[in-house]
Amino acid sequence: MGPFDCAAVTLPACRAVLRQLTEDDLSGPTPCAEYTVGDVGQHMVRSMVLLASVAGEQVDSPAAGTLEEKVAATAEAALAAWRRRGLDGSVAVGRSELPASLAVEIIPLELLVHGWDIARATGRDIEVSPGVAAYVLDRARELITDDKRGRSFAAEVAAAPDATVLQRLIAFTGRKP
Repeated sequence: MGPFDCAAVTLPACRAVLRQLTEDDLSGPTPCAEYTVGDVGQHMVRSMVLLASVAGEQVDSPAAGTLEEKVAATAEAALAAWRRRGLDGSVAVGRSELPASLAVEIIPLELLVHGWDIARATGRDIEVSPGVAAYVLDRARELITDDKRGRSFAAEVAAAPDATVLQRLIAFTGRKP
């Protein structure tokens, strides 16, 4: 599996969660204490716009549409930008320099983890296979380094011994599964 194959699973899984949102859901709290459901969704949109720019393309945040449509449009645009750019070399992501082949992995990570945040906040589940969750967890272990803890990610939370791979991913990103 690669980043594009993984995103081909995580984007529809995230969209399935977003599609069920009601207007009332948007102001509800999430596992990210300072963010509402709507805030997390807008964060995903901003992240996809940023990740497209890292790949060298300008993508605008859609002004109209549902949260699902906005996340999907920007994620698809970011993925298209990365396909055109290719995965060779390195890129600047914030204060970090990453191999392009690793930077693109932020897309499925964002879609799955924040899709989980929104699903959890609204009493739903996000559905991906254990293999997809394991792939994202492996990439997360490369992307979420100690220097990112406390700024972009909380400290890792202990997962139960019988935790699913998705629950281990969620715990690794600092959320309580």
